[in-house]
Amino acid sequence: MSLDRLDLRIIRSLSQNARKPYSTIANELEVSDATVRKRVNRLVEEGIIKQFNLLLDYHRIGRIVKAFIGLRVSANKLMNVVGPLQDNPDVQVLYRTTGNVDLFVEVIFKDMEELKLFLEQELNIDGISYTEVTVVIGPYKRCPCTGL
Repeated sequence: MSLDRLDLRIIRSLSQNARKPYSTIANELEVSDATVRKRVNRLVEEGIIKQFNLLLDYHRIGRIVKAFIGLRVSANKLMNVVGPLQDNPDVQVLYRTTGNVDLFVEVIFKDMEELKLFLEQELNIDGISYTEVTVVIGPYKRCPCTGL
């Protein structure tokens, strides 16, 4: 399916606020409510819109330390490492990568002590041969999924 300009404008509007009423979007884009509703339904049915996400203000709930962790993992132990990380609520994103590391993990914690405990306890998994941690000190552009 190809997207036209109106589809892209509707997607942009919803990405800024997924709870925005279709009538508001319709007014902004100068089309009918029904047009917006039909377009959104089609985008969902065709799998272009996968879900409408919730964006938390992590600062307000005291989760202010964001870090990226690169992991080098033995190929035969990859799923032994991936499984526990997928289930860990502190892991926001987990990617399989190429380059110097095999997995790239994004985590968010209350403080550096929680990060330290995560590194010492949660990453004490057979198969991890190298860990590289990068702590975020400030954003130039925030992540639309986490707000951090």
